[in-house]
Amino acid sequence: MTGTELLQETSGCIDIVDLALCLFIHEVCNDCQFEHVSGSDFAYFMNLKLTGRAVAVRPKENLRVCYMVFSVSQTIRPRERGKLWAEEFLKRCGISKSYYDKHRGDVCGKGTTKENRNFRESIDKAVESAKRLKLRPMAARQFPI
Repeated sequence: MTGTELLQETSGCIDIVDLALCLFIHEVCNDCQFEHVSGSDFAYFMNLKLTGRAVAVRPKENLRVCYMVFSVSQTIRPRERGKLWAEEFLKRCGISKSYYDKHRGDVCGKGTTKENRNFRESIDKAVESAKRLKLRPMAARQFPI
């Protein structure tokens, strides 16, 4: 069984990307980098599940999607699973691995636009927020009613 086949089998049973991270990323990317979609459909998409509505990358957003994919892949353990997730997720987005390898850090470059800097900061904040939420004990979490 190849790594991709194993990842697809695993994604049917467990979440590869933490649900909290999916929702924080959804808040940043919904109707901006991706066409408008519900939070639950986005979480299915992020976890490579075949159920849920298909999610499409908006025109001219591949660069930002690459940074988002790189950031999310860094949160997945074991690390090899993160690499496999990134490859499969990029395929579903219609982005080649060579484009990703060349451009995933472009929003961090010295000459990047203000919009790209803001996007990078929003993604970094989403990742950090999900990490903080995951580290807090359940009893200490505040949930809106």
